[in-house]
Amino acid sequence: MDFTDYYNELGLTRSASEADIKSAFRKLAREFHPDANPNNPAAEDRFKRISEAYEALSDADKRKKYDAIYDQYQSFRAGGGRGGNTSWDAFRGGHQGRGQQSPFGDMFGGSSVDDFFEQLFGQRNAKQQRKPEQPTRTVFTVTLSLDEAFHGATKRLSLRGDKLDVTFKPGIASGQRLSIPQGELEVTVAPHPRFTRDGNNLRCSQPVPLSTLMLGGEVTVPTMAKPLTIKVQPGTAIGKTLRVKGQGMPLYGATGAGDLFVTLTANMPASLTQEQVAAAEHLRDAGL
Repeated sequence: MDFTDYYNELGLTRSASEADIKSAFRKLAREFHPDANPNNPAAEDRFKRISEAYEALSDADKRKKYDAIYDQYQSFRAGGGRGGNTSWDAFRGGHQGRGQQSPFGDMFGGSSVDDFFEQLFGQRNAKQQRKPEQPTRTVFTVTLSLDEAFHGATKRLSLRGDKLDVTFKPGIASGQRLSIPQGELEVTVAPHPRFTRDGNNLRCSQPVPLSTLMLGGEVTVPTMAKPLTIKVQPGTAIGKTLRVKGQGMPLYGATGAGDLFVTLTANMPASLTQEQVAAAEHLRDAGL
């Protein structure tokens, strides 16, 4: 295994306080939690790394031991290591030969630098290795509307003759799987005629009169909850996208929501009245 800079994993420095560590972990955990990143192995791996870093740094005693290793390792690297090799394996081998006393004394309760990491993760990893291979679970599918995915829903399903009531939390996304007694239930969220989902955000287009784009004004836009009135600035270009904070999809299993992005288009009438034609010609003559 390689030496891991736990402070760097959390975006912190060595001087970080307990509150800094907790705050950084919570922020990153929300961003990279597997529930918020379905079918994203990179996010899952990042979540595991920040969880490992938090486990080491949030405990005062473990952090003290980790800092001791950190300082020794940095000194080892600064000195060029053994024969110029500055790897973690060289550091362990150079300091922990068989029958050789640890340079950290009894800090880790033994003669190996790896004891600290074994204390943190060894038992857990050993249990995972001993876990018997699980049989392949049957995967069932269910389709939800975007409204059901937004508000949450409870549906009664018939699975191989068994009746099952399943509750879907707000914010659930296509591809997410839920464990059920019969196996796993994979969710598909059907397309919506008005909104397009983009992660936790929603997107839609909204036609507005040309006069509103030119002179500014207010326009009512739909959301998944209720219509909202937003302001349009004078001289807004056709195709301008406005952001409405907090009106996207709820964060699955957490508080908060994504945003709604509204693209403004011109509301072009199919036919014009004589008065509208005269107004358009006046604008044309004025260079607009």
